[in-house]
Amino acid sequence: MNKFWEIAQLSDGSYVLRSSEEDSAPIVKIQFSADAKENLGDLIHDVAKAMIGAGVQVATGSFEPEEDEPNTVH
Repeated sequence: MNKFWEIAQLSDGSYVLRSSEEDSAPIVKIQFSADAKENLGDLIHDVAKAMIGAGVQVATGSFEPEEDEPNTVH
């Protein structure tokens, strides 16, 4: 059986990256504060997927930031 990773939203509202195998523990978990949820609204799903996707790209070596790109979030 092929193993895949999937992004899922848990019942507590957090997002996880996990193996598609049954009963697998999350590899990554993202939990947003109440303020973030309010500010992001319907975009929260897209933001979670983008954050996890960017992490996977960095981990697999398929993403290289530009040299002048800051390491801070505004």
